[in-house]
Amino acid sequence: MKKQLLKASNAIFASILALFGVSSCEDGVEALYGVETSEFEIVGTITNEESAPIKDIQVVRHPGFDTAYTDANGNFRIVNEGFLGGTVFLHIDDVDGDANGSYQSDTAQVVLTRNANGLLGATINKTLKEKTE
Repeated sequence: MKKQLLKASNAIFASILALFGVSSCEDGVEALYGVETSEFEIVGTITNEESAPIKDIQVVRHPGFDTAYTDANGNFRIVNEGFLGGTVFLHIDDVDGDANGSYQSDTAQVVLTRNANGLLGATINKTLKEKTE
């Protein structure tokens, strides 16, 4: 009798939660109903300690896994759609071996803001240190 009552109350409770749009989340993904999204752009330049641009540096945005690589001028650009405002983190890594020198990995905290045109984005300039072995 207790089990049947418990099952019935759980079913009623789950039905009520479903009516209000509440659900469980998997793998740490949060359900954000009614949160507006917008296209954003993160641009930047990666240089060495002598202010020379570094080519083929990998830049990965977290949360999310948008990946960009620097061009011959050390510039990168990440464009995607995401939630308005907030902070994202960039993981910067030299993944091409010794082709352009060997640099230490680094991170950058980026606050997305609206520019004069109303677009969400940020610009960063980062200097990487050479690896010492």
